[in-house]
Amino acid sequence: MRKIILSTKEDLNIYMNPTRQEILRILTLSSVPMTPKMLSDRLGISASGVQHHIKKLLGLNLIELDHTEVINGINAKFYKASSVTVQVGLESSDSTSHQRKAIMQASISGVYDRFNSHLEEVVSKNPIRTDEFAAHGDILTGIVHLSENDSAELMSIIRDYIDDHSTPSKEKSPWEYALILYDTRYRSIDR
Repeated sequence: MRKIILSTKEDLNIYMNPTRQEILRILTLSSVPMTPKMLSDRLGISASGVQHHIKKLLGLNLIELDHTEVINGINAKFYKASSVTVQVGLESSDSTSHQRKAIMQASISGVYDRFNSHLEEVVSKNPIRTDEFAAHGDILTGIVHLSENDSAELMSIIRDYIDDHSTPSKEKSPWEYALILYDTRYRSIDR
């Protein structure tokens, strides 16, 4: 999977726009490319507004034109999410570091909030047993003890698995994730 590094304040501003984030999310979840009109209907905003946001996302190579089709005499453009990983540069200490941290915090919080909503919806329709929970998602926290080789292997397994399963298809359902792993020995409070 190709990596896109957002390195400028302008790139971050384009990326962190809530409407653009929702367009990216919809396109990433969708197993079929979508037109600005389709996105407009989903978002409840004008098609011209969606086209403005699409132009910005295209500029960052976060989405791409999949194909065009003539529909009722109109040349419709179908877009899909690019197969990329976005890196916002949390390790950077510059004038945009607060903005970068806000992007990641909002992203992780959004996944958590959507997970909770999903779980509430699933349980309200049909209570699930503990042993069935993982079929709907899960949150795992804890500590694992890893050597340098173990941690490199774990990260490689995770990245490879995500890369191998990031292409949408009609036969598969999309699973949203937020994964945080870090070596605690660098935190002075943990020593």
